[in-house]
Amino acid sequence: MKWLVSLMLSFLALTAPALAQFPPPGIYVCIDGHGAAFGTLSLFVAGDYDIASEAIPRGQGQVTSSGSHVTAQSGPLADIGLTGHFVTDDYGDTVFDFETSMGALKCALPQG
Repeated sequence: MKWLVSLMLSFLALTAPALAQFPPPGIYVCIDGHGAAFGTLSLFVAGDYDIASEAIPRGQGQVTSSGSHVTAQSGPLADIGLTGHFVTDDYGDTVFDFETSMGALKCALPQG
């Protein structure tokens, strides 16, 4: 029995970093590579998203992640070839840096 508990704890320790790397849900404000407003990205649990933007049609879709790398699989963000990565700092603030067929995008939680 003791070996089973040890095995389970080892498994949890190995999988915890992968779980922590999934993009955190939230409502992110996105700007383009020139600093102009692009829109609002709402990320939900399990990779579902909603994008509201004047630059592309509003819609929903799905993103996948591997570590800190993110790729749009469906919806308007997939239509513009969105790929990129995210970084979460020690305070829990997350910033996404994406490349798309429309240029670079940066998305972060609103300040203030």
